[in-house]
Amino acid sequence: MIQTSIEIIFKEISKLSNNDKIVLLSRLMIEISRNFEKDQKNDFYNIKGVGKEIWEGIDAQEYVNKERASWE
Repeated sequence: MIQTSIEIIFKEISKLSNNDKIVLLSRLMIEISRNFEKDQKNDFYNIKGVGKEIWEGIDAQEYVNKERASWE
């Protein structure tokens, strides 16, 4: 039976002390978090300008003032 890379890595990790496992987990979480933030940032910037034609010719402050007036 051929072992996958993850299985091999997991067997090696299981040999570590609990403290070393915690350090490894912490480093993995930091790595995942960094990659996740990068992916999210890119996704956010990809939607820049979507729907801008809806607001064409509308003064932002005037719109906000009308909305606030409707709350009263």
